[in-house]
Parts: sequence; structure tokens; C-alpha cells
Amino acid sequence: MDWYSTWWMVLQLWWWLTFGMVLTYFWLTAEWLIILTVFLWIDVLFWLLDSYIVTKDTSSNKLIEWLARKFTRRALPFIFIAALRWVWYDWIEMMANVVMSVLIISEWYSILWHIYSINYWKKLPEIDALKALMEKVADIFRWELSKKTDEKKEQDR
Repeated sequence: MDWYSTWWMVLQLWWWLTFGMVLTYFWLTAEWLIILTVFLWIDVLFWLLDSYIVTKDTSSNKLIEWLARKFTRRALPFIFIAALRWVWYDWIEMMANVVMSVLIISEWYSILWHIYSINYWKKLPEIDALKALMEKVADIFRWELSKKTDEKKEQDR
């Protein structure tokens, strides 16, 4: 067994374990993981085509940078939801479903973005759905935190 297949197996194990834990922790179904995984793979393939056809640059460093940025940005909403879990426990499942929906829509738009770039050699405007979602989740977190703080102050009186 060469090192490529070993690292590939490690990557797959990490992916499925991580998302298995996320799905369990946030009460999501496996359907979300499967849909997001398929969209991520399609996005990677179209990114490679876009990079090869339009910019002629498919270096592994560029791919690793792009993947790291993509996966860290996908993890941020779940970090916020994990923080919200102790504040707003009843709504965690709904919030997690909304986050997964936005992630899938974001991947779908990214695929369209690459297809448009390949066909017309120019980029579509970027829509940062994750940024908007993060702002909304942060607002909810701030609101719930201030509500808990106010309740605590009233109890102390």
C-alpha cells in the first residue's frame, strides 16, 4: 500500500468521524452529510477544471489553501451553534438544519460560479451566505446572552 492510499483512507476516516460526531451532536440526519459531501466533491472537481482552464494553475498548494479555507469556513457556524447549545438548547436542531441548508446552497452556488467561470472566462459576483448566517447566529447569541445576564441580575436583586 503506497502513501497516497494510506493518506486517502486517513482523510476519509477523519471526514466521516468528524461529520458523524457533528450529525449526532446537532441531531441531524445522515442525508445532510451525504448531500453536502456530494456537493463538496462536485465543487472540488469544478474548481480543478476552473483552475486548469481559466488560470492554468492547479498547483497542490493552491488546492490545499482553497480546501483549508473552505473547510474552516464550514466549521464556524457549528462552533457558534455549539456555543448556543447551552443558551438556547431547544432550538439547536432547527439552527443546525438551517446551517446545513445554507452550506448546501453555498456549495451549489460555488459549483455554478465555477461553471460560469469556465464558460465565460469571468467570475460571478461572490455571495457570502456563510457570512450573513454567521452574523445572524452571532446576533441571536448576543441576544440570548444578554437575556440570561438580565435574568441573573434580577435574581441577584
